[in-house]
Amino acid sequence: MIFANASRDELWINGARVESRLSHGVAIDEGDRIVARDDYDEELVHVCNEAIAKLRKSVVEDVRMRLVASARRVRGVVMSEATITTTKNGLSIVGTDLSSLLSGAAAPSPPLDSAILWRNGSAAVLLHEAIGHAAEHNAPPVAWPTWLTVHDEPQFPIDDCGNESRIVDLMHEPPSCFRRESFRDVPLRRMTNVWVRHSCLTGPDKNVWPTPFVEVFLVRGGSYDPLTDIVTIEIALSTIGPFTIRKTRTEIAASIIGATGEPQRYPGVICSREGQELVVGSHAPEMVTR
Repeated sequence: MIFANASRDELWINGARVESRLSHGVAIDEGDRIVARDDYDEELVHVCNEAIAKLRKSVVEDVRMRLVASARRVRGVVMSEATITTTKNGLSIVGTDLSSLLSGAAAPSPPLDSAILWRNGSAAVLLHEAIGHAAEHNAPPVAWPTWLTVHDEPQFPIDDCGNESRIVDLMHEPPSCFRRESFRDVPLRRMTNVWVRHSCLTGPDKNVWPTPFVEVFLVRGGSYDPLTDIVTIEIALSTIGPFTIRKTRTEIAASIIGATGEPQRYPGVICSREGQELVVGSHAPEMVTR
């Protein structure tokens, strides 16, 4: 099986481009080994260049922006992805608009031992780590709320190994897709597009949620340790400022009180595992934990 890819990466600071890199190559799977060559694929490079040209229209001053576009061919099918990481005042999101995430920052500050209201789809990051990464590592099951579902829903028909992709329930099985950052990397079983949903018929009533809330608007990062089963979430922006959550998956499952509304697209997650950085879609409703 032949895997070919190309990527274009640009760094913009205060509206000026300061770096631009192009990488390309082919990996040939020969069964017991993978042969990687730095081959130039004109079609894939063209797809990357077109995508970067569209991303450049979003470049603005007073921020640091990283533009990344990639394209790959597996079994003759060309697939592509493009994203922007925007950083301002120490806050970083995958996207171009910080204003929607900063809009709630002036709210009153309840104590840290209050319930936590995860806004803007940010609960997807919590469950990305606690459910998604645990599924990648085949962690033992945990008793999650019966009204909660977390699915990986690939946007591509096949993965980077040429296997047909499919939707999976991350609470019960690992992701179906093998992904790789570049032709030099070994494919790993990875999440692609996480959707957190709840059942309106069986979910808790929002009117009985505890108050006051600590409102979370922006997550700086997270991690899951398969040896200790501990999830760490670093909150970048909330009504009490930055703070860190460290809990086991069992503690996180027990802390979930309820959810409301339709899933919202969180600006995105750049997920790192074994040194490979990949963009993972993230969607979740507003959710409350204690």
